[in-house]
Amino acid sequence: MPEPSAVLPSFEVGRIYDRRTELHDLFGGSRQSGISPSKNFPAVFLFTGEGGSRHGYVDHPQADGSYLYTGEGQREDMVLKRGNLAILNHSLEARALHLFQSLGKGKGQQYLGEFVYDSHTWTDADDTTGATRKAIVFKLVPVSRLEHGDLVDGNEPIAVTSLEDARKRAIAAAKADGSQASRSGSRTVYERSRTVRDYVLLRAAGHCELCEQPAPFKRKSGAHYLEPHHTTRVSDGGPDHPRFVAALCPTCHREVHYGEHAKLKNDGLVEKLRTIEP
Repeated sequence: MPEPSAVLPSFEVGRIYDRRTELHDLFGGSRQSGISPSKNFPAVFLFTGEGGSRHGYVDHPQADGSYLYTGEGQREDMVLKRGNLAILNHSLEARALHLFQSLGKGKGQQYLGEFVYDSHTWTDADDTTGATRKAIVFKLVPVSRLEHGDLVDGNEPIAVTSLEDARKRAIAAAKADGSQASRSGSRTVYERSRTVRDYVLLRAAGHCELCEQPAPFKRKSGAHYLEPHHTTRVSDGGPDHPRFVAALCPTCHREVHYGEHAKLKNDGLVEKLRTIEP
């Protein structure tokens, strides 16, 4: 896994991108694969579309906002290697999952958002020859849901007392996302998000990690009120890994999302977190 670049991929939900010129020419990755990890940036690009059905791929969104995404492998049983392994271990490797919907030949790729691996199942499906094989179906959760959950659940007391202990738990939680696939993914992904949030809030020690001013007030639990911000995507989130999450006051959090100099502020946070979380 390469060191994170100073320029991180950032996309607008709903916007249509040209795969060659606006994705791969800028950020690398395979131009043909449905799962395309970048060698130079902490990102994995996922592509879905009706054309995948001829290879036995059946992808679709769920009512709760999650997305079922079929792994790669056109013939015989799928295996947890290459692109499939990149999805499974993306949080451990601090890579963002960016999902695009193909609109058809020459029509571009519509950005669906940034997602986090939740769980996966094995199912029987036809391969490109029509033979039945074992296929992997990944359940992906929008990062915006995790960030919202961090704010809603923020009144829960932090379960650890030392910064070192909290950091160890946060790193272990990110690692468990890929290595403990047999666990209930729906539980694991939210546990990981809360564990990383708790560490980041302890790390901030009651001060915004952007403006460095004290938190504006305290929660009902007595904790300083700061909001977790995922730096890999300015609009709404990123991987749950301490290297990409900062604790911000509400004003700075809104500014880094919607301010005139939002990108500049976010880039500054990326650099700051590099020194805090080597």
